[in-house]
Amino acid sequence: MRLFGWRAPSGLRRFLTSYLEIAKKNGKSTLISAIALLLLIADCEGAPEVYLNAVDRSQANIVYEEAVRMVKASPGLRSRLQVIESRGVIVDPANYGKIQKNSADAPSKDGINPSGTIFDELHRFKTRSLWDVFQYASVAREQPLRIVITTAGEEEDGVWFEQRDYSEKVNAGLVPDVTHLGIVYRAERTDDLDSPETWRKANPSLGVTISEEGFRRELAKAKETPSEWGNFLRLRLNIVVAGETRFLRIEDWDRCKDPPVVEPGEPFLLGLDLSDTQDLTALAQVAGDLYDGIHARMWFWLPEDNIVNLERRHQLPYRAWAEQGLITLTPGNVIDYEFIRSEILLLAGQGECRKVLIDPYNATKLGITLKEQDGLPVEFVRQGFLSLSAPTKELERLILAGKLRHGGNPILRNHASNAVVVKDAAGNVKLHKEKSRKKIDGLAALVNAVAGLSTGGLDLEPSVYESRGLLFV
Repeated sequence: MRLFGWRAPSGLRRFLTSYLEIAKKNGKSTLISAIALLLLIADCEGAPEVYLNAVDRSQANIVYEEAVRMVKASPGLRSRLQVIESRGVIVDPANYGKIQKNSADAPSKDGINPSGTIFDELHRFKTRSLWDVFQYASVAREQPLRIVITTAGEEEDGVWFEQRDYSEKVNAGLVPDVTHLGIVYRAERTDDLDSPETWRKANPSLGVTISEEGFRRELAKAKETPSEWGNFLRLRLNIVVAGETRFLRIEDWDRCKDPPVVEPGEPFLLGLDLSDTQDLTALAQVAGDLYDGIHARMWFWLPEDNIVNLERRHQLPYRAWAEQGLITLTPGNVIDYEFIRSEILLLAGQGECRKVLIDPYNATKLGITLKEQDGLPVEFVRQGFLSLSAPTKELERLILAGKLRHGGNPILRNHASNAVVVKDAAGNVKLHKEKSRKKIDGLAALVNAVAGLSTGGLDLEPSVYESRGLLFV
């Protein structure tokens, strides 16, 4: 098993966190119970503390009681371990260890020093309180292990979805974390739901603990009961019915990774997404047109003194990216707007800058300075549906048609993978920063730049309507 068999060069366990998403009836409780007992008696940990965490007492009892049954059924375990059911504890006197069942509704978690932490059905947790208590509770341990085993939640939100999203990004190479093992068994909404191959994507035990015929009967019944259909998709196929719409598939984005080429003297647009004072600022340069395709280059800035906090908060390797020249660090612990201004002026002076398109949030003063004092052609892009729908749809079309060249910038790739779009009643769309999966600033800057293309920002010839006027028929 990869979780325990793979070791770091130090000899300690490589994987310190693990996320397993799997549909119901695949033997999840049995697996958790066996892992808990392994961590108690065979992990070579002094005074091991293993916690079985669930949202409430009844859920916590499920796994704990399965572990108790294993102890009672095994002469070897029965002779070594003590079960104290009144306290919800399994004790190993040989190494002063214990398994403790635990729930979010228990009053206190003081004094814990977990060597192993298991979260069962994380999607049911409505708050982060228990998760946060255990997040840093194992700092005194050399190789603590945190395991999450869950089915999908009702919405793409909350700590369970953070862990799914993080796992899939690690697996896709978007986040470089060699200590995390993420395994997600799930079907897609676009899959053929009548195919056993689709069922197997979320149910690796299909044909073993789950019969294909039984699954087919449950599927047919769910189709006839609208109130059950959503639960079936979520619990048996790990398909989330509610939630927002992702902007794009990362495979489509990756097909556009050819390097951008902006020739000297070629006209271009700039799109700026200026951050809060302590966060990431992004600038996009766009050349080309909406018909033949566009070339996009990116610049990012972060306040140097805040980079460690931002790395922890965003779970991204900002220092490594800065060493690679992908991020410029500005002095101090807040973004230096004058530094950004000088960078924009330097870039704009290297060619024919037709427009600088700016999200006015946080940037009104900088935009006015660039326009009135520096003479740049600044336009503010209001962040509503009417202003952003056309460039957002145009960018999507360019990506799907393979007519964007972004060079595979890893920061922009991460932001693209995070992006969620929302739609109004008229069918207009825009990126939604609050509902997106963490940072999307680079993609937002790119949309601002494309907004200039949508309004003819790089037309080499004047509009026929400007030279001729309107014709009436």
